[in-house]
Amino acid sequence: MNNIFTRSALYLTIVSFSPLLASAQQATAPLPSPTPGIPTLYAFVQAILSIIVKVGIPIIVIFIVFAGFHLLTAQGNEEKLKVGKRSIVWAVIGAAVILGAWALSVAIQGTVNIITV
Repeated sequence: MNNIFTRSALYLTIVSFSPLLASAQQATAPLPSPTPGIPTLYAFVQAILSIIVKVGIPIIVIFIVFAGFHLLTAQGNEEKLKVGKRSIVWAVIGAAVILGAWALSVAIQGTVNIITV
């Protein structure tokens, strides 16, 4: 019984003083940007999407070539035809997602620029 009371008192004390400890220090200067050279959120998203597009497009081309290879070498084998068709479908879906994200980003930036000007 005494052990439970001690634990409860300690817990309540910690919980009671937590807000005071959290607000004890004031920030005197703004925090530096974690991404030097990228000043805004839009520039950060553009940089990430640029990397994704530069890496994703060659991967999509490789997958389409891989799928074409499966289709050309199938020679009536239903399993290879199925793998080739499925690979082409997923490569096209991947391309649509990557290019759609890029287009959406550009559209949002254009809308924000029109609103802020």
